[in-house]
Amino acid sequence: MADTFLFPQNARVQRSNRLLDATIRDFSGGWNVVDNDLNLDTKFSKILENMQRGVDGAQSVRPGTKLFADTSDYLDEIINCEYFNGAIICVGKNGKLVRVDSSGNVYEIWSDDWANNLPGNPSGWDATSFATFAVFNGELVVCNGVNKPLKIDSSMNASYLVDLATGSNTNTPIARFVVAHGRFLVMAGSLTAGEEDRLFISATDVGGTWVNDSAPNDAVNIDLGSRVPSGSQAIKGLGRFRDQLMVMFEDATLPGELGLYDSDSNHTPKFSDAIENVGSISHRIIHTISDDMVFGDVNGISTIKRALFTGSVTADRVSELVDPVYIKAINDINSTIALEDKIWSIWDSANSNYMLFIPNAAGDTETTEYRCFVYKRNEGLKIEAWHDWRNWKFRSGCRSALKDIFLSDGTLLFRLGDINNIDQAVYLDYVGDQEMFDDDLPFEDYTGFTPVASTDDSGIPIKFTWELPWSDNNERFLTKNSRYINFDTEGDNKFTVEMFIDNIYKKKNDFGEDWEEDELKFDDSLGFDVDVLDPALTLSFEGGDSPGFGADEYGDDFGGGRPTRLEQLYAWPSKYKIQKLRMSGEATKALKFISITMAYLTGSPRR
Repeated sequence: MADTFLFPQNARVQRSNRLLDATIRDFSGGWNVVDNDLNLDTKFSKILENMQRGVDGAQSVRPGTKLFADTSDYLDEIINCEYFNGAIICVGKNGKLVRVDSSGNVYEIWSDDWANNLPGNPSGWDATSFATFAVFNGELVVCNGVNKPLKIDSSMNASYLVDLATGSNTNTPIARFVVAHGRFLVMAGSLTAGEEDRLFISATDVGGTWVNDSAPNDAVNIDLGSRVPSGSQAIKGLGRFRDQLMVMFEDATLPGELGLYDSDSNHTPKFSDAIENVGSISHRIIHTISDDMVFGDVNGISTIKRALFTGSVTADRVSELVDPVYIKAINDINSTIALEDKIWSIWDSANSNYMLFIPNAAGDTETTEYRCFVYKRNEGLKIEAWHDWRNWKFRSGCRSALKDIFLSDGTLLFRLGDINNIDQAVYLDYVGDQEMFDDDLPFEDYTGFTPVASTDDSGIPIKFTWELPWSDNNERFLTKNSRYINFDTEGDNKFTVEMFIDNIYKKKNDFGEDWEEDELKFDDSLGFDVDVLDPALTLSFEGGDSPGFGADEYGDDFGGGRPTRLEQLYAWPSKYKIQKLRMSGEATKALKFISITMAYLTGSPRR
């Protein structure tokens, strides 16, 4: 490691070797694994783990999570949850349901014992691995694909969804997917043979009345498999796009319009031609966002668009920059049922983040960890960027009326922090979960910790890595001699900066075992490759809000990092034609990168 020193105030630079500088202040492009690393704009990032783009184009360490509630007195595992009427409704793998109030108190609302207290002593729910929700006529409808659907009223009373005229649910379908669309409750995803492509549409304004129930009844069932041009004819999910119902198959999307009637007053929904080669792999990753709908199939993430003049509906891929990583993550999960059950998403409207969770898996090996593909989308501010969030195990989540995000891990509910709100800011993961600091901790990097006295003092540091593409300072053929580096940051967390230079290139003359697989390697198709790289330069820094050199206001040692607060230049001597920077660390406090400046000479330095 090179010695560091402050740039001398009275330094004289010879005119023939004038000191130049290059500043990067736009990091808005997000994660890009597709475009060639050697010719990529510096607004993009080749690695963007546990970072998030702000509306100002800066990069910050993502927020952490804090324990909100423990449902273990009633549930064995939360498989899905939904916010309804001021509470979070959680469905357990054991078939039980609870509500969690705004203070984190947990109350049972459905079990075998609970069901037996209802008129007629109906049975409760079986063990299940899948559940979906829809709010219809002021009630929350819950489906699991195994039992008759439930409804939860505004008083948090749970009962079966029944025909109001007869009090019977004999004709109520058993389905995996449910959505409220206009004046109709719609279900699909039957596990009964021959009904995989069937769409169940309730009577107008009556969610419990279905085909064969007593009049008045305009409910209808429609088999849609014959309208799918290719691929599986089983319905994979339901979505809403403006006034249209979107029926999703594996390789096709079928737009439909409900509430149309023929001359005999028969309800005759109309379905347009299928949008081919674009579908969904899970109902749980379909989200309506304003006037758009986001969903994903095995090839990527798409949105729906409508032509201005013709009114025709088309799909637009939005995941091109991360498709190779996304496709690999999907393909590593070898069970279709497991994929449908485990892949899920949530829309964080406060931060304009579509958060897609995919289990980490490799072949037959699957961990409890989930990888979160974050798609930041804000049409008003023209923001569109991807991020890669790691080290989570969350299986489901929901958004409250106040736009708070809640995530489930086992029987626990966690609230996602908001780094833009000082009252909601959380800078570590799993704060309050004492078990995360036991010796059997799931993240191996942090084994050996023991529980702390206060749960607020617990938590796991957020490991982050941010790598920029190769840069030539717009002078590819000139040799650069770097002299100094400077960072503009906010927050007071420590971070490490590494610089890699072009002399690590090696001509690939052997396609054998000497070329170890690593994320830092160039694409094999380029004809060049590298081993795991050693940086040419490495320095540690403190964020710009750090109150002192190497220590905070409480006297805690930061490890001797260089403070960025004083906007000083630090020695950064290296010779290169192209270089790339990587920032990394373990965050326990706020950290935001605003700009990076490097001072350099061109050509051979004068002595």
